Amino acid sequence: MGKYDDCIIYSESMDFPKGRPLPWVAKLDDLPVFRCSYSIHWNMPFDETKEPGPAPGQRIVGHPPHMHKENEILFLFGSDPEYPWDLGAEVEMCFGPEMEKHVITRSCCLRIPGGTPHGFYHVNRCTRPWLFVEVQEANPKTEKFLWEYLTPEEKASIPEAVMSFWQDVGFDE
Repeated sequence: MGKYDDCIIYSESMDFPKGRPLPWVAKLDDLPVFRCSYSIHWNMPFDETKEPGPAPGQRIVGHPPHMHKENEILFLFGSDPEYPWDLGAEVEMCFGPEMEKHVITRSCCLRIPGGTPHGFYHVNRCTRPWLFVEVQEANPKTEKFLWEYLTPEEKASIPEAVMSFWQDVGFDE
């Protein structure tokens, strides 16, 4: 045992409710040594013959609309060393109560002020691995889901196992 062994934190892949494991690099929510919550995972290309993408014009709910009490910073990094600005994916992200839609195809940083509705996060296309890093300026992490931002059809499209996975944390009723 080394004096600084606790400085290295390993994390295992976790199963997401859809049954698709996310290759987590680290998920450091609620550890007392941190003042922020961190989550880092790879997004891998998917086989559309097994898991088809959305139909033209269809909006599929990934991470549902939500907000946090504190600021959140998301980093999306492409993995091509020749073109690091090319994400290798198409990611939909919406902001504000009007769910203003943005389509992201380049490596970037998203700064989301505390109390800002965001979400409807979904990967529409992924042609090569890319890295997702989340930093929430709080520990423990807070999250309040805004189901009223979804249409009845969008809400009905979310599998029951996924619905039960998304629970409010750190918000009083």
